Amino acid sequence: MGCVSQCAKYFLCFFNFVFFVAGGAALALGVWLFVDSNSFADLISKLDQSDILNKTDADVIRTISYIMILVGALTFLVSFLGYCGAMFESRCLLCIYGVLILLVLILECVIVGLAFGLKGDAEQTTRDFLKSTIKYYASNIDKSETITVTWDGIMTQLHCCGVESYLDFQWNTNSTSSGKIVPEACCIKENNTLKDSLCPISPTYNNSYYEQGCYSAIMKTIEENAAIIIGVAAGLAFIEILVIVLALHLACCYWRPQHACIDISSKQMN
Repeated sequence: MGCVSQCAKYFLCFFNFVFFVAGGAALALGVWLFVDSNSFADLISKLDQSDILNKTDADVIRTISYIMILVGALTFLVSFLGYCGAMFESRCLLCIYGVLILLVLILECVIVGLAFGLKGDAEQTTRDFLKSTIKYYASNIDKSETITVTWDGIMTQLHCCGVESYLDFQWNTNSTSSGKIVPEACCIKENNTLKDSLCPISPTYNNSYYEQGCYSAIMKTIEENAAIIIGVAAGLAFIEILVIVLALHLACCYWRPQHACIDISSKQMN
């Protein structure tokens, strides 16, 4: 093979080896989380000093483990085909690998198209879902701590309150029964303490973000980082196209007589 084909071979080997390891790790973690979520949660709590997994509903953890197993297994299998196809110069494996990556690329394009086409419905569905979780905020229902921790994190980091405003917490019986109009996470803090101790029962523009909805804050954050998101998506698509081209190029080289796959630079020199 020529220089171009050799570079393509080793690039595919390195690229797929990285994803082979990553897919195997995701698969192993998914299986571990599914089989023994308690020991996994204990390890995570020791690493980041949080207890988020122990506060998460078992069905949610099971769903996460299913996703990790599925994504890890697919990544493991596809990258294994690409690595073996390039390393052992198998035209069949490279063709299968190229087709699978092409299907992934097409699926990503379809998802993006549907996201833009159904944007209005998706936004309303997202709002409804977020509002449905607020009624469990700070409640005594088993495993509801996950919802409380998540909402506290969102409201604290994005300086917002509720989905559209503080009025969303009127559906939360725990908040209304305690006399609080807004949670403490909606209040302005200085050095991790409330700027105004009366904020939860008497929120104003000066002591809280009570009229700033979290949905609009999330969308604003996405818009501000749109260039980064588009750049990452474009880079991912470019890499996938490059991998497809290189895989099919090597497949053609392994199919044709060896002298047909000479370096382009060699042709120019001759």
